[in-house]
Amino acid sequence: MLELYYGFYATRLYLPWSSLSRRWRRFARRVRGKKDRFLQEARLAQVSWRQCTAPRTVRVWEHRKENGNVRISELGILANLARNCAPGSAIFEIGTFDGRTSINLAMNSPASCPVYTLDLPPDVATKFAIAEGERHMVDKPRSGARCERYRDSHPEVVNRIHQLYGDSAAFDYTSYRDSCSLVFVDGSHAYDYALSDTRAAMSLVARGGVIIWHDYGIWEGVNQALEELEAREQLGLKNIRGTSLVYWRRPD
Repeated sequence: MLELYYGFYATRLYLPWSSLSRRWRRFARRVRGKKDRFLQEARLAQVSWRQCTAPRTVRVWEHRKENGNVRISELGILANLARNCAPGSAIFEIGTFDGRTSINLAMNSPASCPVYTLDLPPDVATKFAIAEGERHMVDKPRSGARCERYRDSHPEVVNRIHQLYGDSAAFDYTSYRDSCSLVFVDGSHAYDYALSDTRAAMSLVARGGVIIWHDYGIWEGVNQALEELEAREQLGLKNIRGTSLVYWRRPD
């Protein structure tokens, strides 16, 4: 029942207040002329989360947020998107970290949907430099640790989560192309990685499928990559109002 409560709280209660807080912080910074490197100006057009997916009854697990996790409102939106995935389609996540989003995507998606999550091991040399301040998301004891908490209680769910390892800029995505109803991009926030992961996500998503990016409006590299892409290609990228998520649906 607690997970059901947090599923309701995430989008119905937390999100409206979070949205007001974000707008106030940006306004206050502009008035005072202060800069915050983790509070970028957001220039993409905005959209309500309800315009991105049909609101459903979802459950939010692992509600406690750690540094590097999505906000609970964002987790609720991802849970709704997973809930609406087509049965038999795949879900792909770039950037596992501690597995908080992985377990929620698996818990809320249809039982026939495999969840693939790609993470960078700490001992792998990267193709591009990662952003300053994100090393702790790589140097951890293990990827997806939060998923393991449910192996005994929900083995059928955890078994649908397939942990992949490698540098997202050098990973071979061939086997997963055009198969995913949902792709979540939350890898390195450096500009080169944001571009590279975006290209990968575009190859993974199936027709009618959705790509969600995290940390827009927070990390400069993510902002620059997505805003340049939108200016150049006019794809219709939208910032989900009150969040750091960016939404795009591939045309059918």
